[in-house]
Amino acid sequence: MDFNFVESDEHKMIRETVEDIADDYDDEYWRDVEEGMWPEEFWQDCADAGFLGTMVSEEYGGQEMGLEEFGMITEEFAANGCLGVELLFVVNIVFGAVTLDENGTEEQKEEYLPGLVDGDLNWAMALTEPNAGHNAPNMDTFAEPQGDGTFIIDGSKQWISGVERADQMLLAARTTPVEEATKRTMGVTLFLVDPQDPAIERRELDVGIPTPEKQFTLDIEGYEAHEEDIIGTQEMGLYQLMADTVNPERLVSASGAIGVGRCALERGIDYSKNREVFDGPIAQYQAIQHPIAQKYAELQGAQKLVRQAMQMHDEGYDKKKVGEFSNLANLRASAVGHEAADVALQAHGGNGFSREYAVIEMWKGTRLARTAPGSEEMMRNFVAEHTLDMPRSY
Repeated sequence: MDFNFVESDEHKMIRETVEDIADDYDDEYWRDVEEGMWPEEFWQDCADAGFLGTMVSEEYGGQEMGLEEFGMITEEFAANGCLGVELLFVVNIVFGAVTLDENGTEEQKEEYLPGLVDGDLNWAMALTEPNAGHNAPNMDTFAEPQGDGTFIIDGSKQWISGVERADQMLLAARTTPVEEATKRTMGVTLFLVDPQDPAIERRELDVGIPTPEKQFTLDIEGYEAHEEDIIGTQEMGLYQLMADTVNPERLVSASGAIGVGRCALERGIDYSKNREVFDGPIAQYQAIQHPIAQKYAELQGAQKLVRQAMQMHDEGYDKKKVGEFSNLANLRASAVGHEAADVALQAHGGNGFSREYAVIEMWKGTRLARTAPGSEEMMRNFVAEHTLDMPRSY
């Protein structure tokens, strides 16, 4: 296919709508969000604009657009200073609406998708575990079938976002022990669970980065789930996540990294034009100009790679190929997004470490993108093995 990177009228309208919404929320608002305030007004504005249902079928109130449009929305919000918006979108829309739209039953879609689209429901996903990390097939959480259509779930999860206000949570649990599964990637089932159930105890993690979603460890003991709570096909949960959830997650996160990088550079440029230390503004010196120009060029390239991966997703390319480009795009975008924030921080000098200018928050936030949702090392492993046909290294 020919990849089109020219802005269409529809994309221009999306960008202008994002800018109109973002103009109403300043740095102080997003600092309050980082400190625990739920961005209710912002979230409702996104719902009213149709953004929360961008990738949801029209029959459930969505816009039935593609990942490319959703990625553009994420990037533009981040570029306009809405820090952490990519995490909000991933947790609630990718983990919730996109996963349900792709794998949910008709009853599940009718019950939950309209609320997610309208902004009335909040979501979470519990996959990562303390003893497994990126080795998801090695998870300990187990859903024991009781023979009457129910399952008793026990286990623990870590680094779970936004559980304290989530109405529902997607939880991955083994229904067949890994040593008994025909493949180690099989035997995992996705369940829809109530995160506020007394059987799920949560402990907040002390996190040193600005995020709009608090992070938790979950201890699950004796949670009762039912067959109708299963999302998709029993035993195939990891395949469903990898095919329909992980690629959008990585590309939305990559879009956010690019947007934050753009925002940081713009602030670095504005600051350097107005900051006079010696003879004229510091923006006239190549020591300031060259790093900013270099990262601007690299952001442009990363943006095109992300858009190509999103267009491949939307055009229905082979999922393995989409996975390849999703990893490539996230790997590049997360690195250059953080490097751009670092350049902007340096351009601010000592003032860069003042929260007043917000670039230190961008620096910390983009550093997270190099570790989550997938670490750079695991993405390099994927590219080496699946793209370059090198031996599996882990």
